Amino acid sequence: MITVYEKQRSGAVADMIEHHASLETCLEIIRRMDGFIRSQVTIRYMENIITIGGGSHEFIVTVETNTAIHNLLGPLEEEDEFVEITVGGQACEFPQKYIVSLELIESALLQLLEGTTAELNWEIIDK
Repeated sequence: MITVYEKQRSGAVADMIEHHASLETCLEIIRRMDGFIRSQVTIRYMENIITIGGGSHEFIVTVETNTAIHNLLGPLEEEDEFVEITVGGQACEFPQKYIVSLELIESALLQLLEGTTAELNWEIIDK
């Protein structure tokens, strides 16, 4: 079962909305992310926790397993460049290499939730 936790902010207050969802519902929820009111979605599937932050056209994706943390890498790998993205209502700076598009998120979710093969680049940090 896929469980999605959608964080919605109203000023200083954040509500967490829980959905039992399909892949398509996950993608619909992610498409609604605007980087302000909706800037964080967490997906729990089996033993994996997939966190997506940001919105509009700039996102970050982190997958936590029992043994490692996986950060999805975007096409730009400028280590020195930082981009400010709001995640969970907090403005944070991330290296540009972590900024991904909605299309990369869709490929990653297809791979993680349905086992399809995709050519994605992941940074893996062992726990």
